[in-house]
Amino acid sequence: MTNSTQTPGLQISVSEKALVELKRVGVGSSQFLRIKVIPGGCSGMTYSAAVDTAMSEGDEIVYNQDGLRVVADNASVVFLDGLQVDFSDDLIQAGFRFSNPNASKSCGCGSSFGV
Repeated sequence: MTNSTQTPGLQISVSEKALVELKRVGVGSSQFLRIKVIPGGCSGMTYSAAVDTAMSEGDEIVYNQDGLRVVADNASVVFLDGLQVDFSDDLIQAGFRFSNPNASKSCGCGSSFGV
């Protein structure tokens, strides 16, 4: 995993596999990955991620390395410390994986968490 951050004290890691896949889908110099924590799922909160091009007021760059930026709004940043972003290309559940060791609970399917 590669670590970097622009928010003091916040640590996010992005695996090499996720980095390659994010670049493949266009995340780079003019586009970034936006991560939000929103209410939902059976454990209370879930991650939402999308490729974006425009920063908004209150956004923070939470990861900036290897040509990849990850951005989150102020409300989401408090839940992102320790977040690990990975990518799986398995046949059953291919896609990006968000794992946070600080979550106190998660649902059986892994799509939501609680703190």
